[in-house]
Amino acid sequence: MKIKNSFIGFVACLLTVFSFAKSEQITYYSVSPEKVAEYTKQDLLQDTAEVFTIVDSCKARYYESKIEMADDFLTRLKKYPKYHKIVNNFIRASYMIRTEENVDALDMPDVLYMVGKFGIDSLKWYMVDDLENQMVFSEKAYDIVRQMEGIDFPDMQLAHRYAKTLLARSYGLCEHTENLDGVEVNKKIVDENFFRGKKKHIVDSLRDVAARKCEHRNDYSECMKHSFSMRHIKKIVQNLLVPEIEREEKFLKSYRGRLCSDDLWKRAFGRLDTLYSLHLSDVVDSVLVETVGFDDKVPVDMNRKTCGCSHKEELNGEVIGFYPYWYAGDTTKWVDFEGITRLAYYGLKVNGDGTLATPSGKSALMHFDKQENYEFVNEAHRHNVKLDWVISRDDWKGVKLQNFFDNLTIEIDTLLNTKINSYFQRFVNAFTFYTDEYENRGDGVTLYFKNFPKDESSTSLFNDFFDNLKNRLAQKNEYVHVNLMMDRSDLAIDKRQLFADSVMPESYRGIYRYSNFLRLLKNKNNDRKISRKQIREELKNYLYVVIDEPSSRNKQILLNDLNLQLDSLDRRNMLHSLVPLVWFDNVGWNQFSKDALYYNDTYYNLGIGPYATALDAEESCAASGNLGACMLKHFENEDGDGLRQGAVTSFFCTHRWVFRFLNIITFLIAIGVLVAYFTSFRVADFFNSNLALLLGIVVAPSAVMMTIISRFDPSVAAYRGTFGLIPILLLLLTVIAIILIQVYRKNDIPKRREKFKGK
Repeated sequence: MKIKNSFIGFVACLLTVFSFAKSEQITYYSVSPEKVAEYTKQDLLQDTAEVFTIVDSCKARYYESKIEMADDFLTRLKKYPKYHKIVNNFIRASYMIRTEENVDALDMPDVLYMVGKFGIDSLKWYMVDDLENQMVFSEKAYDIVRQMEGIDFPDMQLAHRYAKTLLARSYGLCEHTENLDGVEVNKKIVDENFFRGKKKHIVDSLRDVAARKCEHRNDYSECMKHSFSMRHIKKIVQNLLVPEIEREEKFLKSYRGRLCSDDLWKRAFGRLDTLYSLHLSDVVDSVLVETVGFDDKVPVDMNRKTCGCSHKEELNGEVIGFYPYWYAGDTTKWVDFEGITRLAYYGLKVNGDGTLATPSGKSALMHFDKQENYEFVNEAHRHNVKLDWVISRDDWKGVKLQNFFDNLTIEIDTLLNTKINSYFQRFVNAFTFYTDEYENRGDGVTLYFKNFPKDESSTSLFNDFFDNLKNRLAQKNEYVHVNLMMDRSDLAIDKRQLFADSVMPESYRGIYRYSNFLRLLKNKNNDRKISRKQIREELKNYLYVVIDEPSSRNKQILLNDLNLQLDSLDRRNMLHSLVPLVWFDNVGWNQFSKDALYYNDTYYNLGIGPYATALDAEESCAASGNLGACMLKHFENEDGDGLRQGAVTSFFCTHRWVFRFLNIITFLIAIGVLVAYFTSFRVADFFNSNLALLLGIVVAPSAVMMTIISRFDPSVAAYRGTFGLIPILLLLLTVIAIILIQVYRKNDIPKRREKFKGK
């Protein structure tokens, strides 16, 4: 038997090792200050002379195809990869590639491709123009990427969208000057002076390159004449550069510092995509650092600073804070539980076989089976905050969806429905009336499936999985939430997609549709007239939509897209389930305060990430403030006061299970004393002569504990008032009845004489 058990254990260890080896790690991105500094110091033109010599060697060569030509150019420029992109694009798209048609030995037409002198000069211009754009723009781009320092992005796409929004704000696109807090509109990243000076930079750079190439030659003048054809350069600049400058200037004049409709905003951002690709995209790529995995030995610690319980009853809806896994070892941050109702832990990824993994690739179930690793869940529960797990995956190549979903359902069920609260809490919950649902290792799961296949079969499999997962989890915990999470761009209606959407089936967009999420909701209360509070209590599914920051325009576009796609009851139900998720940069606090008020007035819920605050941050929503304080101030309802809980309130709330236990003890003592009083003559005689003592034992402790429970226990606070006083009133009435009985027995109250009956 021992051998059999040992063999099973050995196999389990092997499976664990292999599972770990196959697992995929989670990454996040941040801007490296060192790379930013390196970028500003680099001399991109230092090897241009050698590159131009190589390009000249390809002049007037014939190739059988553009592909062969591109391969030859790139092979010769193997040591200079920064030129590959511009050379490849030029060969494939330029009209300056000459063709010559011949007839071969079999009388078949044969087309040959060649680049002449004018084409080589044009290619040189493109190469230098690309480098000049970066060099002239480097100081301007530095201002953009410097603003991104200190911000962690869960994926590279979000980082690029953030940089693009900064570029839009630097232009002042579709924004009045007075609305641009902290932005000097007169100092644009790309302004008119840049465009007017661009021609001179190109010509001077080409002349410098030619001079560098010919400086050691005896025939310097002749070399410069052949290397630098001013006639050709002027023609290139006139035909290509001037129209580009005019387009850029017209673009800036059209959209800068003005109010724009949604159509104009989308049009402006469409043009901005081109500018971003030309001037900033490569810069952002060069300064971003990818961080892979995390040290699983560092447990999540959210208790670095004390705070009270969640102000659920004072907040206007669900406020969800997204806590990223890379904050686990950060000793400078803490979580303010008072300003949120739920906390979402972002740090689990699904492997291709449907198993859950930690950021480093370790089995999530094995990792979170240890108390030190799941203790942060109990910490959230102690502050009356529910905890959700965010589970992500973005690569679906080769994944067998049916097996994937079957395994994932089991993994999520095991992760969430494991009891982790203490035996003392379970005992108190079992023997008291004031219980709550904080017992399991999670209160919900959020699925973040980027790039999920959009075909009808995959969508159907996902919908079945979502429905089965909801039912399975609800059987063990009726309060559990199953949510979806996606980017706003995945749900948006783009003018470029309207034609495709009109001719393609609705399933073309897969799970990335409001209508598909409504099918997943299957709300039985669609036609009932219920209050906002009832909807909040009954809702079990949310759709988190990631909003681009720091622009506040997207919060309006999200609502406009929803209005275009849904109406009537569908719109109402979707709006109650919709949670805009702002990935805040901890910079634009003034704008964030305005946005929070907008979310409070327009939406019923709000998500914030990354949710953590510096230990030395101010308790305000100003610069270097506290996100929790912002929510208490700007997302409260009419009954909220925006004030923090005091030390006494916080202590009683976070230790409520102890006071629940003491409360039931005082009631048991009171009931025991009353039973003894009515069943024992000795006890009755004692208390008959000490009625004040009887009142103190039976009523006073219970009254004190009930007052504490009804005032500070969040599970009872909602029913504060008559309900909380009922037990006290019953005990008090019982004692009063005893006193009256004793008075009656001592004949303190005279009896009425019976009327004399005649004979």
